[in-house]
Amino acid sequence: MSEEVTARLEAVAARLERVAAKLGGKGGGDDDEVPIYVTDYEAIINKEVKDLAETCDKIGLEGASAPLLQAFANSLQLVKRIPKSKKPSVGELNEFLSDGKAAYEALNAKAEPRGKAARKSDRDMEMIYTAVREAANSTNWPKYAAPGMTPKQFIAGDCGATSSTKITQLLLKCKDDGKKQKGKDISPKLKALFDKLEEFVKEYFKTGVDWNPKGVAISEASASGGSGGGGDDEKKESAATKKKGKKKAGGAGGGGGGGMAAVMGDLSKGLSVTKGMKKVTSSMKTKNRKDRSGKVAAPKKPVKKNKRKKFGPPTTKFMGGRWMVENYDESPDILTVEKANLKSNVFITMCDMSTINITNKVKAVTIDNCVKCRIFVNQVVSTVEIVNCKSCKVIVVEGGKVPSFAVDKCESPQIILSRSAYEAQPDIYSSNVSAMNVEVPGKTENDDNKEFPIPEQFLTKIDCKTGVCTTTPTEH
Repeated sequence: MSEEVTARLEAVAARLERVAAKLGGKGGGDDDEVPIYVTDYEAIINKEVKDLAETCDKIGLEGASAPLLQAFANSLQLVKRIPKSKKPSVGELNEFLSDGKAAYEALNAKAEPRGKAARKSDRDMEMIYTAVREAANSTNWPKYAAPGMTPKQFIAGDCGATSSTKITQLLLKCKDDGKKQKGKDISPKLKALFDKLEEFVKEYFKTGVDWNPKGVAISEASASGGSGGGGDDEKKESAATKKKGKKKAGGAGGGGGGGMAAVMGDLSKGLSVTKGMKKVTSSMKTKNRKDRSGKVAAPKKPVKKNKRKKFGPPTTKFMGGRWMVENYDESPDILTVEKANLKSNVFITMCDMSTINITNKVKAVTIDNCVKCRIFVNQVVSTVEIVNCKSCKVIVVEGGKVPSFAVDKCESPQIILSRSAYEAQPDIYSSNVSAMNVEVPGKTENDDNKEFPIPEQFLTKIDCKTGVCTTTPTEH
């Protein structure tokens, strides 16, 4: 074999080894080899996370660095166990990441103090604590996977966006130059960490964690490149697998009568290889047998409803300054969000065929990735936003008002305004929507409601003389 061909084969082998390492050793190689993503995650902790923790200590952010390091140390232990762990349940994953949850709660106590601590709290410093809290919260990325929110969306769109917003608010509103400088010092460290985490999950866990179907429970799995529980079980399983493989190999050799050599020997015989075989007569053919029919009747299977996969149990919880209503499917009861108030947002996501009632005045309402839901709102300070939804209705109850609606990438959305909401003349923004309608009350109480379809097609004209461009909705 020429040197050029040998070099090319070696290059291909090297590339395959790198791919196998990225996948945690799948497809061959040493089972104890540390996957590349473990090394990369450790590098992020040793550089960006430690830089952020040191900056917290430097600017006098008491009690922030220790919980931050604790949260990332907890998530590192999980990352090390991914290659040898089967997919855990939500409860198992939450239990394993309990140290990270404790770290989040410790930082949240500083970001949103309650009781006596709230009276002496510093609003400007709370914004910095909130930004660091979201950095610790980003360690929950293994809980997210497509088709829901992906790890990248959680890190960039949820944690990173909240952290960046708080620092921006501090720099714009704070009048104390000393606290402003603290915000300027910590801002680049936070950005560097979120950028690195986003790159990391995009490269290795774009749609979520790829668990090992043949692995053990995450609490029993050993850490790649380190010690952990479940080592004896893995050795027994490995030994049993090897023993089973040997038996299969032995059986194949015995029954094959010489393997490929025997096959090649039979082929060399030509047509004489078929001597001694039974001949199929006309009466043996299926088409000529009276006791059999060529038609095969497929058994009727019951038609199952295609339900979307939900990542987590149905919950209504307060998290990060907003009420989360998520994962409800055909709820028989009306889901009432009665604890939301003027200082909090309401975020409704991944709900199907359910009714949600928001009774109090709230800051804003966001409805994301819901199907056939009805949402009742009372008074909203800023906006009701509807994104990526199908056949959802937003109903403003009598006495309620909403300044504006924003509808994006939705199919068959409907907004129903009460008389008080209609008289407030809300702004309704829409983009990339189909079959959208807005229903308003009639002139009098006895008149029927009137429905207005929102245009989907537009006519654009550019005047060659004036250079003015005009766009108007098309009418049929």
